[in-house]
Amino acid sequence: MLLSHRQLCLLLLCTTQFVALLDFSITMIPLPQIQHSLGFTPGGLQWVINAYGVAIAGFLLLGGRAADLFGRRRVFIAGLLLFTAASLLGGFSHSPAMLVATRALQGFGAAMFSPAAFSLLLAVFPEPAQRNRALGAWTAVAASGFVAGLILGGFITDLLGWRWVLWINVPVGLLVLALSPALPQGRPDAAAAGGSLDVWGALLVASGAATLVFAFANSEHVGLAHPLTFALVALALALLALFVWVEGRVAAPLMPLAVFLRRSTGGANVVSLLANTALGPTFVVVALAMQEVLGFSATRTGLGLLPMAVAFTLASAWAGPALIARWGTKPVIVGGLLLFIGGLAMLGASLATLASWAASILPGTVLAGIGYGLAFPAWTVAGIDGVPEADHGLAGGMLTTTQEVGSAVGLAVGVAVSIAVLAGGGTAAQGYSSAILVSACLVAAGLACAIAILPGKAARQEAAS
Repeated sequence: MLLSHRQLCLLLLCTTQFVALLDFSITMIPLPQIQHSLGFTPGGLQWVINAYGVAIAGFLLLGGRAADLFGRRRVFIAGLLLFTAASLLGGFSHSPAMLVATRALQGFGAAMFSPAAFSLLLAVFPEPAQRNRALGAWTAVAASGFVAGLILGGFITDLLGWRWVLWINVPVGLLVLALSPALPQGRPDAAAAGGSLDVWGALLVASGAATLVFAFANSEHVGLAHPLTFALVALALALLALFVWVEGRVAAPLMPLAVFLRRSTGGANVVSLLANTALGPTFVVVALAMQEVLGFSATRTGLGLLPMAVAFTLASAWAGPALIARWGTKPVIVGGLLLFIGGLAMLGASLATLASWAASILPGTVLAGIGYGLAFPAWTVAGIDGVPEADHGLAGGMLTTTQEVGSAVGLAVGVAVSIAVLAGGGTAAQGYSSAILVSACLVAAGLACAIAILPGKAARQEAAS
């Protein structure tokens, strides 16, 4: 009976994480249809994706802390209700502004339920061995959810129209809400119960993330080297620096610096940030290349990304946890990122002279999927290693924040690089190639940080003793 109850909890929690990641990518395939239907400009179109990503990135820490303060199940239900309502409303959008606004509301709802679900998962599986297996399932579902969004986005758009990529969330959300009494209460932690929400910190980190993404999105109009682009990047960094300064001085910080400055937690978040800068541009670039250069339909484009989804899922669910148990987190992160970089380099080189899906897209995406799938659960385990239970919601929020910020910024950078190549007289294929190769360089920076910052197995054991 206990095992079946745990399985139900795992299914419900993984389903919501699947939906949260699916909704980041499910609108990528129907972007041309959305643009034609609502009249988006080419530069404004990316905000269909980034409004969701920036809202999650900006408010995940707030959601994580709210879960710790007010009860995990309560915040989980409230966030899922908002997400479901925003999905319903978004499907009725009649203008770009309405769609972007409802996508941001979806992101805010996901920012509430995602860290609450993460901390509930840890409460359901307290034993280390079972927890690592549950986290393997969690990260596998998250990884496959992102890619499944691309596949389902194609099918749904061709069969029902783009509005159904939002409405599909409504029955799923209602079903999980109906079964949510099976989840543990996740009562407010006694150590955190007297605290308060750091709303100013949340606004600063959200403003910084949004400004950073806008800086690269706006470069479509003014250019990457324009002084306005540099000014906006400087403003974004100043806002994020002010956020860090505030966190060191408020009584109940959104992100306690003592948690983030732990080598394992801080290092895992830095790696997550840099590694995920390749995720957004890879999927968008490959989807656009298949539709605009190879002439694929939306459905065929989704199917073309299915091998990468399989590679993600198998590596995250089975190979990753097994390798972590044998070697520890750091070697798996390093090895996975090396494969990820190799896949991106292969993909970027082949996109420059795009010949066919089998020759130019399949090999690089599968290798990249395996590498990312191995590294993802490893840095997730590293990010919560040794974190007190009272801060589990915060730790989950931090990891997902860096993931979403990295994806949103990486997508904006990738679009800016592609447009710059086109403006310089290059072809669309050359622009796609350049975007992927720049992403590979950013992941290489993440690899360097993993090697330099993350503690090895011996160092973690010594710190724990």
